[in-house]
Amino acid sequence: MKAEVRFETTLSQALAFPTPDVLWSLRADLLTLVDRLPPSRWEEADWALEIARQFHDYLAELHSKMTAHEYSQLASRMDMGSVGMLAIQDLITERGHLLESLFLGGLSEGLMVLATLQYVKAWETETALVHRQTIWWLFEGLWRLSREFRPKMAADERRKLIDALLAPARSEETTPTVKVALLVRLFQVLLISSLGWVAPLLAASEGAER
Repeated sequence: MKAEVRFETTLSQALAFPTPDVLWSLRADLLTLVDRLPPSRWEEADWALEIARQFHDYLAELHSKMTAHEYSQLASRMDMGSVGMLAIQDLITERGHLLESLFLGGLSEGLMVLATLQYVKAWETETALVHRQTIWWLFEGLWRLSREFRPKMAADERRKLIDALLAPARSEETTPTVKVALLVRLFQVLLISSLGWVAPLLAASEGAER
């Protein structure tokens, strides 16, 4: 299987049903593509690899505290695959729309719908630290994303938007299921936003086949 096809397949899986194994494969696929970049662009690719690593570690910690059946049931109930319904290349090339959705209300409003779900598990206490550590890292990741796409935004406004977006995940009243769904969505957004450097490689591969 060609590297580009393998990458698109793995990325689709990461957006549809993310697991530690899928993120492991995605990291390897990204490294394969990085080898095609000039050294001047390695730093840009490093950010995508860091997001994939953090995403993998979050899922691995979560998975370690649940049975395979529980994990599958959680993913099904949370409909983690909603992001993966979109075309991969469109997601990569239209990254600006992700930020618009994220910071202008679209994604925030969509995530609020999750609060209506009441799937509560006994592993709530065990996963509390995992969520807190992940939220800490995501705050900085979202700050970087916001700064990249909206550099003129005032720092206070940026902070308020990110605080508001992460508030449900930090609240003790939010069920574990909703927290997982929220954090998974945010990882997916950060991942896609970091893949602008991949689009030219995919386009070049398609052009070579014609």
